[in-house]
Amino acid sequence: MLRIEQIRNVAIIGAGVMGSGIAQTFAQAGYAVRLQARHADSLRAARDRIARNQAAMVRAGLFSGEAARDALARIHPTTSLEEATAGCHFVSESVPEDLDLKREVFAVLDRHAPPGVVLSTDTSGLPISAIASATTRPDLVVGFHWMNPPHLMPTVEVIRGARTADTSMDLTCELARRIGRVPIRVEKDAPGFLWNRLQLALIREALHVVEQGIASPEAVDLAVTAGLGLRWAAVGPLRLMDLGGLTTFHSVAAYLYRDLSKASEPQHTLAAKVVAGETGARAGRGFYDYPAGSAEAAIAARDARLFELLKLLRLPQFRDKDTASPETGAAAGG
Repeated sequence: MLRIEQIRNVAIIGAGVMGSGIAQTFAQAGYAVRLQARHADSLRAARDRIARNQAAMVRAGLFSGEAARDALARIHPTTSLEEATAGCHFVSESVPEDLDLKREVFAVLDRHAPPGVVLSTDTSGLPISAIASATTRPDLVVGFHWMNPPHLMPTVEVIRGARTADTSMDLTCELARRIGRVPIRVEKDAPGFLWNRLQLALIREALHVVEQGIASPEAVDLAVTAGLGLRWAAVGPLRLMDLGGLTTFHSVAAYLYRDLSKASEPQHTLAAKVVAGETGARAGRGFYDYPAGSAEAAIAARDARLFELLKLLRLPQFRDKDTASPETGAAAGG
């Protein structure tokens, strides 16, 4: 296996929202990036998306224009998976969430990526072990789950498959730190890993609250953005219980758990909207209405809020406007 100091060239497989954001992050941290997609149109769209992301970061004061241009120049697009992986030192796959497709891609990566190179997958919850079984190097396959939007969210999950080596986990965690990300180690290949287990637990209860008429979607969102989200940015749920007193939380859990959602499949409210084509901002309607052009405005507003929160959190990768090199272990724009 390569040492962290030897990693200079990174192959990103898949150029959608996640792949392009991951490519942007590596390039802003000083790495040479080969961004692969099957179609040239996808690569052009990815480059435009990265340029827009960077422009917004420059306007927010998180990145300099010169550093943005330098980072963009480090990203080399290609439609050839073989070209993307030739001589690479780390692979990050971000193709659609389809197990058969990912296994197919990993079988090809296994043939073309140099020996000793870690193959990582940005899956939201597909089993790492099943993806790794398509290769002859399951010890070098690791989950590397980014959160959307990947160029802004500071955390990444690093997930162990059944045969993932400690060295693969350690290398991926250290690489995450060097590109300005906070690695969250997930030591068991459980469905949903950690992030989505926590996120979907809250979403399940949020849907339950709306269905029961306890509160409106607007009230639920406000409770999280102005309440839970603010507090959880300062302290996580387990330390929160310690600080508040376990006796109190035990008492509340004793009477409240029985009344919480026990849904074992997506609730009717969510399923009905999907069937009706009300699939969210891009479709013009979800839990809220989105007139023409407002979906883009909603995303921009989300990102602007994230910019301000990141500044308040004073994370180093969102303060330094100078592009770093891989040797420094610091990232400029994240």
